[in-house]
Amino acid sequence: MPTVSGDPPKLQTDPTILDAFRARAFSFLSIAVVSGFCQVSIPLGMCDNLPVSVSLLAKHGSDGFLLNLVETLYDTLKEHAGKL
Repeated sequence: MPTVSGDPPKLQTDPTILDAFRARAFSFLSIAVVSGFCQVSIPLGMCDNLPVSVSLLAKHGSDGFLLNLVETLYDTLKEHAGKL
């Protein structure tokens, strides 16, 4: 799943727009918090001068599994993100 729900706001963005962005971002982050799942956000690089990342979630208690999965997939994810 995406780490956040859209492109990051530009510097000097209107505070009202920033508040809306933060609300959407926290709604994505709260999925793990509310469900008790563990979550890892993986920065993958840049696309059109914007940072790209993805979040992976796993069931409660699967922290080790999730970290091993990230370690296994990281190079492949970064390679594919570079093709965006």
